[in-house]
Amino acid sequence: MKYDPQQDRWVVVLGNREYGLHCGEYLELSVSQSRIACRLELDSEWYVVMQDTLFNLRTQDTYRVTI
Repeated sequence: MKYDPQQDRWVVVLGNREYGLHCGEYLELSVSQSRIACRLELDSEWYVVMQDTLFNLRTQDTYRVTI
């Protein structure tokens, strides 16, 4: 998953295609060797909700996810 500044949203790249994500979408974020279920949200910045924990996404970073 990477941030697309032109669309102002996160996208998942599969092959030659990009799929834009929206607020409220569920995904699994890979952290070390684990996959953590989370939900993508937007306030003043993009973040994911994991159980009761909020994790701000850094637009300059790329994240490994499963959708």
